[in-house]
Amino acid sequence: MATVIDAIAVGQELPSLVKEISQRQIDAYSVVRAKSIHTDEAWAKAKGFRTTLAQGMMSTAYVSEMMTKLCGAGFVKGGTISVAFIKPVYAGDRLTVRGIVKEKTAENGGTRVAVDVWCENQHGEKTAAGMASGLISATT
Repeated sequence: MATVIDAIAVGQELPSLVKEISQRQIDAYSVVRAKSIHTDEAWAKAKGFRTTLAQGMMSTAYVSEMMTKLCGAGFVKGGTISVAFIKPVYAGDRLTVRGIVKEKTAENGGTRVAVDVWCENQHGEKTAAGMASGLISATT
């Protein structure tokens, strides 16, 4: 009988996620306050940015969403993620979260799936990149 892990191949591109980054989302994530590059547009511009910036951890949360869709509880419990923030993500940007399966290794009666992950903006520029993994149970 085929399992979920049988359907995952090294080199396979995961279904991408597209996220529209609104100021309202940034405000909810950041807690609105004065003199913040995340929630105070005048302050962000004074610091050299074109508008307010999303928190870097918002990109990490979107990568986590993609990995949870792949691995389910095996990412939530025992998953790993390491992401470097490369370029700012601004209010109004559209992020696409992508991943490619790098390897599959046996671990604790299941299979750990390691994925190269990244986010890119509407211009195709990488804004974050790294690695994530999750454990898929042999019974899944």
